[in-house]
Amino acid sequence: MINDRGIIKYQGFFMPEHTKMLKELNNDNQKGPRPQLDEGQIDDMEQLILESLATQTILEIITWKSGFFSSRIGFVKRIDPISKKVFIINELGTLISIDFFNITNVSPK
Repeated sequence: MINDRGIIKYQGFFMPEHTKMLKELNNDNQKGPRPQLDEGQIDDMEQLILESLATQTILEIITWKSGFFSSRIGFVKRIDPISKKVFIINELGTLISIDFFNITNVSPK
């Protein structure tokens, strides 16, 4: 029976620069483009955010940053028009600030 190291013996062929480049390439392939929103969609999102602020309804807010989408669920605690941020409280009770320009979709949960 042959007793070798298996795949471990082939890991030495990649230089650290190559592995870093491969990780960056894989990361770039997973990025998505920023969706283009029209004024109607922005108005609908603003309406849902203001409604959540008044009635504390739970929303799902999807944001886009650097090519990746993320989802936050919670209700709007306050809106800061100067810094253009929306502050929500998530399920765990944590206050999260979201930059309004990163929001791509808002839907009731």
